[in-house]
Amino acid sequence: MLAPWPQSVSSLGHQCGVRTATAVYIPVSDRQAAWSLLSAWQEHPLAHFYGCFDLHYYLPTELHCAPQGVRQRLHCQWNSPQSPLSSAAPQLLLVANQDWGIAHSSPQQIVMPSTGSVALLGHEIGHWLGLVDEYAMSPELAEPFCHGHYQHPSLNVVVTTQQQMTATELQAFWKRLPWHRAVSEWQQLGVEQEDGQWQLGSPEGIIGLHAVATCATVPNHYAWRPVPEMTPMQYHDIGVWPDLYLQLSKPH
Repeated sequence: MLAPWPQSVSSLGHQCGVRTATAVYIPVSDRQAAWSLLSAWQEHPLAHFYGCFDLHYYLPTELHCAPQGVRQRLHCQWNSPQSPLSSAAPQLLLVANQDWGIAHSSPQQIVMPSTGSVALLGHEIGHWLGLVDEYAMSPELAEPFCHGHYQHPSLNVVVTTQQQMTATELQAFWKRLPWHRAVSEWQQLGVEQEDGQWQLGSPEGIIGLHAVATCATVPNHYAWRPVPEMTPMQYHDIGVWPDLYLQLSKPH
């Protein structure tokens, strides 16, 4: 039977504040690994946003997990009809005791191995904060996302159906960017061509528009992020989070 631990984990020196503590469901057999993961998480830069947890543990017979889809993402279902995931509770972090399947996040749930890394947890928490994958999405995910049907806000990736714009179009596009305030002039977003059109793309070393592979599987759709360097939303084991991403993640 699902039961709470008599402890909770929260960032040192921080209270939950306006954000409700996240419920974490942990397999009994892996609770030490899970505790180590959540303790190490307190040093992560995103712990400022999600650093307060309520811990619960469960028996292996209470949960069924299996990989699904092209990328074999890990999906889990509780065997009990009184599933905690069926409630209107705040977003849940489910730490599953599985060695197979790829970590999966949705607006209300993260599923990942209890033996997963802090870097992997950071990537999935990034999704909760509105940050999008910067690698090529599988077609089943890319089709809705790249056509504008987002499951959640997209703070770090924008999508266009063209690689050139007029000056008027580019100025309007600049004003709609989630990172608009970090780009002082619209001209930083492209290079003017002889015919007066602007080729999208910023020079290396500045915040602007930098191509990423997010929509590579969707013809005539182009994805752009604000920074030139690789980030943890492209490869989760990259340890450095751009300051801009931390700024974009702050609740408004």
